[in-house]
Amino acid sequence: MKTNYTFEILTLDSKGQTTIKSDKNLAFSLMSNGGIWSNPKIRVNKIHDDVLKINLGISQISQEEEQDFNIKNTFILKLEGDFEVVEHLRILILQHLESVGLDQTYVLLDEVSSEISFKIYPQINKVENLLRKYVMKFFVTKLGPSWWNVTADSEMKKKVNARKNNESLFSKHIDNRAYLIDFGELGKVVHSQSSGFISREDIVSKVLDLDETEEAIKTLKTELESNYTKFFKDTFKSNNFQQKWEELEKIRHKVAHNNLFSKNDLHRASDLCKELTDIISTANDSIETIQFNLEEKDTLKENITYGLETYDVITKDELLRKLTESVKWAQKTRDNFVGLKHFVTNYLGSIGYDYQSSYDLINQLESEGIIELWDYQGANNLYPVKAIRFPEKINGTLAGNEALLKAKSELKK
Repeated sequence: MKTNYTFEILTLDSKGQTTIKSDKNLAFSLMSNGGIWSNPKIRVNKIHDDVLKINLGISQISQEEEQDFNIKNTFILKLEGDFEVVEHLRILILQHLESVGLDQTYVLLDEVSSEISFKIYPQINKVENLLRKYVMKFFVTKLGPSWWNVTADSEMKKKVNARKNNESLFSKHIDNRAYLIDFGELGKVVHSQSSGFISREDIVSKVLDLDETEEAIKTLKTELESNYTKFFKDTFKSNNFQQKWEELEKIRHKVAHNNLFSKNDLHRASDLCKELTDIISTANDSIETIQFNLEEKDTLKENITYGLETYDVITKDELLRKLTESVKWAQKTRDNFVGLKHFVTNYLGSIGYDYQSSYDLINQLESEGIIELWDYQGANNLYPVKAIRFPEKINGTLAGNEALLKAKSELKK
């Protein structure tokens, strides 16, 4: 078991305002701070405290004789000791350095933060997987295999498509989409998403088709309710799940980025994980008690069909295949062009691909030089029509682009 922890920092005076000019000056300055030590002694620019059982080594970094950046008085401080003591003294030492004019400080090594992070992550991992288990169990048993299409929004679907090659072993045998979204998005499935109407386009389409009756408006308001209200009011919402999940998400980001931590972070993370585990476990015990009436089931079936028709996100390879087919078809026509809007809405849209994500992918492919957008001016057109095609020539930078080469090869067949 580790018993000695290191906190190492680099600090300097960038403005030339400190009175600390040497490592000895800094050592005596620190030792004079009674709020830090119990019984400090200096031994060759190292402060040792027998009561606290810690050492603080101080060394000055020599500067270049001619320096362009006017940096003076740079020091390395290395604090070593017991976890509890080092954890407590870190901020006190940083505050002291700032008070004597050492205005730029950088943490080089913090084994205390690493230890705290190691203790936090398993707890977050456990509660995240617990919610993922609940989400899949609830929605698959209640809405069936199409639950993803009516619960995940366009952004989630794009992210899943971008990450689908991150894991190639299990994905051959299972539906792993719930494992490819972020921690925050997993929480949103419970507290923000609405299984049925999940984007502005969804809502607009539904409103435009709505009968202008009081009953129809009431029905729409019910359908637009988030999962938080529709399904999870008593199990999640009443226990402040969203606020707790989002607070834990901020701590999780710090863990993911190997940030700096205090004991308060560990205590708060532990409390949140315990509270969220209790919420999810209680909800899991009551899954079977949540039943949909006949009207709700009919609405969900309608929404699943609607979602399947409009919310798939096309992949890069699939879009290039479809564009190749369209270009081949256009080559047989008099005008010989593929209109951008027609390609996205009439062709891709008709087979179930989301408009916005298709446009986003096309813009990405254009920036990579894989496709070109151009203005087609036909004899019968008053204004140019935005069209899409593959580049006529493959220059040096594109010669290694396998996707483009494959598409061009298909066109020659």
